[in-house]
Amino acid sequence: MRHSDMALKELIYTSLARQPGVMKDVKDILQSSERNNVATNVTGLLLFDGARYIQILEGKPENVQSLFGTIQADPRHGQIELLHSGEISGRAFHNWRMAYEELPVGLLEELAENMAVFAMEIEGETLDPTDSFGARLNGMFMDAIAAE
Repeated sequence: MRHSDMALKELIYTSLARQPGVMKDVKDILQSSERNNVATNVTGLLLFDGARYIQILEGKPENVQSLFGTIQADPRHGQIELLHSGEISGRAFHNWRMAYEELPVGLLEELAENMAVFAMEIEGETLDPTDSFGARLNGMFMDAIAAE
């Protein structure tokens, strides 16, 4: 394990877009993520289906928590729900400042419900990079796309 990956936190939330279908908001979020996440060494994944966001953030606990506070105050997000927050032993998205995937409308609602159930199952566990919540989300996401 690299020293920079010690004491990492993974945080996953879902929110509703205050202006559904507004791609300019998504582009703005991605631009600010690229700029800010480089400075704080936060990595992750943003999913958007035209109405709902699901985002995974990973990095030092204080950086991830600070970023989540900024997101909670962001007027582009409504009905923010924390799905999972916990310690990880390594990054699932170490090469991505913020990976992004646009999905068919409505796909993320079911995915968010499945993630909430999984979060209850792993409460309190430290997860390795291949079994982290982010890695499992990526697997759920690929299964959902295959089923479409």
